[in-house]
Amino acid sequence: MMCEDFDRPLTHVVGVPDDGGDTITCLNSNGFLIPNFPNTRGIQGIRSAKMRDDDIILCTYPKSGTHWVLEIIRELLAGEIIEDDVMMDKTFLELGPEERYADLQSPRILNSHLLMKHLPEDVINKNVKVISVLRNPKDVAVSFYNFAKKVPYLEFKGEWKNILRPFFEGKFMYGSWMDYISDWEEVKKTNPDLPVLTLFYEDLKQDQMLEMRRMCEFLGVERTDAFLSRIRDNTTLTAMGTLKSKGDVNRAVFRKGGVGDWKNWFTVAQNEWFDQLYQEKMADCHLQFKYTL
Repeated sequence: MMCEDFDRPLTHVVGVPDDGGDTITCLNSNGFLIPNFPNTRGIQGIRSAKMRDDDIILCTYPKSGTHWVLEIIRELLAGEIIEDDVMMDKTFLELGPEERYADLQSPRILNSHLLMKHLPEDVINKNVKVISVLRNPKDVAVSFYNFAKKVPYLEFKGEWKNILRPFFEGKFMYGSWMDYISDWEEVKKTNPDLPVLTLFYEDLKQDQMLEMRRMCEFLGVERTDAFLSRIRDNTTLTAMGTLKSKGDVNRAVFRKGGVGDWKNWFTVAQNEWFDQLYQEKMADCHLQFKYTL
């Protein structure tokens, strides 16, 4: 067994079981789990990837509004409404290699679900602009479950009741939501010169105009309220789903996109279990999440 583990390649496919024995197919890349994306090379080489001074990197835990915010950023920077089927995979660092985005026109909008220790060293060295989007963990868990059930390459057939505990314990790809949030809070604390804009998914849902104004200021662009209103209309779930829902993966992305759907999934016992876990694991976290609007 030791020889087999020793000889195992740095990147290999694994099936990670939930509490009922059903597995999610993941890619173990240098000891870190990511989805088993078709044709991916894992996370090798990302640390040494070259960043430009004017790059923007969107950093999120999975199922936290990545596609939505990416589309908003694209239109804010372009100064025009974009109607195409481009998805986040075009500039998703985990899909590698670097050549996929090396020749893109500046400013490039890259994105990732990885921890800072996996991202290019240039993010810190060049003080690349980071936009961080956070979403309440209960809705994240529900969205993750539904996504895992629908995406063919994850090969998951399990039930909701069996996924919650291992999900929050970080058994599946990208590890624990709580570890991700804590890690980024530490990054901001220890790198005060790093330009980071922290957005909350729920705030965007509640007042997208206000949050887009904050994004404009951070990105250094001036846009009229009339144009921001057009972006808001073009980035609804319905509008984006119509343009971009091609293939099983894309259709799985645009499901509900709301706030508070967790109430339709969490049992009383599950909710009490999670609240206790959150108090234990996030006692030092100053962030306040909204679970309903």
